[in-house]
Amino acid sequence: MKITTLTRAEFLDSILQIHDIKSLKFAKETLDLWDNYYSWEQFQPLCLEHDEEGLCYLFYTITKDNSYLIIHRLLTPFIFRRKNYALEMMSYLFSNFSKQGIERFKMNCMTGSLHFYNKLGLNYWGVNEQKQYYCDFKMPNQNISELSSIVNNTNINELSIKQFQLISKRLQKNGSEFTQKEISVHQDCLKLLKTKYRYDEVIQFQHTLNT
Repeated sequence: MKITTLTRAEFLDSILQIHDIKSLKFAKETLDLWDNYYSWEQFQPLCLEHDEEGLCYLFYTITKDNSYLIIHRLLTPFIFRRKNYALEMMSYLFSNFSKQGIERFKMNCMTGSLHFYNKLGLNYWGVNEQKQYYCDFKMPNQNISELSSIVNNTNINELSIKQFQLISKRLQKNGSEFTQKEISVHQDCLKLLKTKYRYDEVIQFQHTLNT
């Protein structure tokens, strides 16, 4: 197995080998996302492959001021799940970019991925407009093994006003537009996350700023 980068044409050829409809649909949505909003030349997705078959794909960008590594999409086709391929990709990403002076990382986690990201030790400040769970923390100094410690030692009061405003802006609705079905799913997610869901801290800090 090896991790390589893909051009648009290579990604398209690779995902055509995916057989389950749900994974293929997610791959097509990611293709459209990169076509419409990002650069295939500047930020080519990573692919873990074996015998020219894609096992896992990761899409990311880095902001111009080097302040954020943004993890956009992580896709493991159904037949390759539960083999630690996604962990291998995330480990590779943080190991390669942790020493490049990037200040923070952020990502949006869908409900179906929370079990995986919980294993990495991630916490969530709330729910963004896309109804996904939002992470925004310091970059590790070395590798992914530092994530849990970084997250657990993060106090929202230590954030700069600019950093907090970026987080707060993402969470303006925080699930207020959930349908009844989505509310039920959210309640199940809260039971899973427990103290990893930290929206109360956001509200408390916002109150402190307003008084």
